[in-house]
Amino acid sequence: MCGRLNMSLDPADLADELRLDVVSYDHTPRYNVPPGSFVPIVVERLDDEAQLTRRLETASWGLVPGWAKDAKIGFKAFNARSETVLEKPMFRQSIKRRRCALPIPGYYEWETTEDAKQPWMMSAAGEDPLFMAGLFEFWKQPDQSWLVSTTIMTMESTGHLHDVHHRMPVFLNRGAIDEWIDPAVPGSGIPSLLESTLAQVDPATVTRHKVGRSVGNVRNDGPELTAPVA
Repeated sequence: MCGRLNMSLDPADLADELRLDVVSYDHTPRYNVPPGSFVPIVVERLDDEAQLTRRLETASWGLVPGWAKDAKIGFKAFNARSETVLEKPMFRQSIKRRRCALPIPGYYEWETTEDAKQPWMMSAAGEDPLFMAGLFEFWKQPDQSWLVSTTIMTMESTGHLHDVHHRMPVFLNRGAIDEWIDPAVPGSGIPSLLESTLAQVDPATVTRHKVGRSVGNVRNDGPELTAPVA
C-alpha cells in the first residue's frame, strides 16, 4: 500500500531525459503528501493537431472514473491492486487506455510492531526518482471543467520491502516507462503488458530508513520529516 508521498524534487528537471514535450505541472516542494493532493503524472496524449505528445501533467491523487457521481470516490481509489485491476469497474477502462507514470522522490510506509507503527521513508537508491506505474482518468466537474485524477498501482512486496509492508508500488525502470504509457497498445495486449511490467519490478532500486512518527500527521510538512532516526 502506498498512502503518503514525499514530493520534494521537481520532476520537470527530468524533462530532457524523459523526452517531455509539454510540462504543465507546477511544482511546490512537499514532504508529506496524502491522497486528494495534486501530484505529477507522465502521459502520452494526442494534441490538437493529432500528434502524440509526452506531457508532465497535474492530477488529483485518487482515481475518479468518468461514470462517478461524486469526486469523493477518489479517496477510496488512491491505489489499484495489480491482481484485480483488469476486472474491477473502477479501473478496467483506465488500464486499457489511460496509463501513466508517476515520478516520485519517495514514499512512506508503516511497519506494524508490537508497540506501535514505525514509519519508513522509501526512496530511490540512485539519482533518479522512483517511477511508479499508474492509471489516470478524466471526470467532468459540476462547473463543466475536467478533473484529471490518478491512482498508483500496487503489488505484493518482494525483497527487503516485504520486511516493512506486504504491499508496494509497481515500480517502472526507464525501459518500462515507454511501453507502459503508450496509448497505442491494443486492448488484447494489456494482460501481457501488465505481466511484463510486474516482472521487471526490482525492489533493490529502493532504499529505506526509519523516520519520526510526526509524519503520521498530514498537517506536518518539512524536510525534517525525511530525516533518519535510530
